[in-house]
Amino acid sequence: MKLKTLLASMVAVVTFTACEDIFEGGNLQPDGSTPSLTINNPGKNQAITVTGGLRVNITAVDKDNVENLNFTLRGETAEKAVLNFSTRPGKKVVEFDTTLNVGGIAPGTYKLIVAATDKRTNLSTREVTVNVK
Repeated sequence: MKLKTLLASMVAVVTFTACEDIFEGGNLQPDGSTPSLTINNPGKNQAITVTGGLRVNITAVDKDNVENLNFTLRGETAEKAVLNFSTRPGKKVVEFDTTLNVGGIAPGTYKLIVAATDKRTNLSTREVTVNVK
C-alpha cells in the first residue's frame, strides 16, 4: 500500500510542478524562456529559382506553446518586405514545412526572417540569406 501512495504522490508533484501557471497565478508576462527556433531549410546562401520556389522548413519548440510564427522575406538592403505571412500553431512542438511562390520577386539576395512568439510573448528570431536566381 505504501508503494501506491508513493507513486500517487510522485505523480501529483510532477503534475503540479510542470504546470507553472498554477504557481504563477496565471501570469502571462514574459518569463525569459524564449522558444527554440531552427531554420532547417533554406540553408545559408542557398540559391533558389523563381520557378522552383522557396522551400521553408522550420522547427519551433516552447514549454508554453508557440502561439505565432511570422515569416518575412526582404531584400538585403530593402526596408519593405516582398513577402510576409504568419501562422498561429498554438502547440508546444511545431514542424512547419511549405514552399513559397517567389515568381514575382526580382533576382538578388534576400533575407528570410522567422520569428516565433510564445503565449507569454517571449520572442525568438532567426534569419538566413538566400539568393534568388
